[in-house]
Amino acid sequence: MNTILALVALGLGEPPPAPLLCPAPVAAKGDVKGGPPLTHTFDLTHQGSAGTITITRIEASCGCLRRTLSSDTLQPGQTAKLTLEVNTLTQPDGPNRWQIVVGYAHDLPAQPGIAASRQMGELLLVATATLTREVSLTPAQVGISTTGEAAQILTVTDRRAKPLTVLKAGSSSPFLTATIAPRGNGPSQSITLKLSADAPVGHRDESVVLLTDDPVYPEFRVPVRVLKRVAGGVAAAPESVAVRFAAGQSEVSTIVQLRAADGKLVGVSTAVSDHPGVLVKWSEGVGPVAAVRITVSGAAVTQSGEAKVRIHLADPVGQEVVVPVSWSGGTGK
Repeated sequence: MNTILALVALGLGEPPPAPLLCPAPVAAKGDVKGGPPLTHTFDLTHQGSAGTITITRIEASCGCLRRTLSSDTLQPGQTAKLTLEVNTLTQPDGPNRWQIVVGYAHDLPAQPGIAASRQMGELLLVATATLTREVSLTPAQVGISTTGEAAQILTVTDRRAKPLTVLKAGSSSPFLTATIAPRGNGPSQSITLKLSADAPVGHRDESVVLLTDDPVYPEFRVPVRVLKRVAGGVAAAPESVAVRFAAGQSEVSTIVQLRAADGKLVGVSTAVSDHPGVLVKWSEGVGPVAAVRITVSGAAVTQSGEAKVRIHLADPVGQEVVVPVSWSGGTGK
């Protein structure tokens, strides 16, 4: 007890406050209509008396989150604004929780008798809302995998007495177009998405924005995951992995098989994940089928999230196959 009192008296009983402060790190948005993007802006303030804070990373718990940061470098007293946008189209009805981890470095200048130093830190930000929806979009997110031209239909359904009308559609890619069908007498309206045959090979995350005549639901932002494959190249089955944890599960594994369209042999050189909670193993050697085991485990179980597994092939040489991975429903308990 005397030792503790002595430490407190010396100012050593409690660690100094973190230099990066958010006055309101939890944003409770209450009841929100699902469909339009949900936005919130957090203030990040350098409350230290010296040094420079550099925001080094912003990690989101879900691929449905878009982040915009006004500045990544702060001097004492300065504030940056971090805007969070949630695509509520892809989120379930009922209570939802989204979180962001802000990583930063605090560089302190040299002082007489004290060398310059760098301290690393993290700040957790959370947004919550209870979603309800009157308007639905099917599918809420689109996946296109093809070696040539491809099309997919979106359907907006509004069962209110006066349904909204989609007036305009825009795309983030010149190779992805959206054509709006005239509204009929029913509750639904369709939009046809088309990927052109000359779209570049590879995996890309695009989006389509639908603008409406309804002030409550002014726009819908639709994520579109595009995988343009080389004709005759190697394809993965399944092309994407979606995992939903049951209560008490600590990990879930899925086997992805790789085959060449022309029947030639396939071999994996390396396979890597961009998330520490997604582990990858693969079969050795070359054969008609190569297998990759993808396991979601560890800290990833405690919250929903997304990752990408990049599989580099030894045969055919130089080809890469990207497998998107998503998971939800985990408690980790």
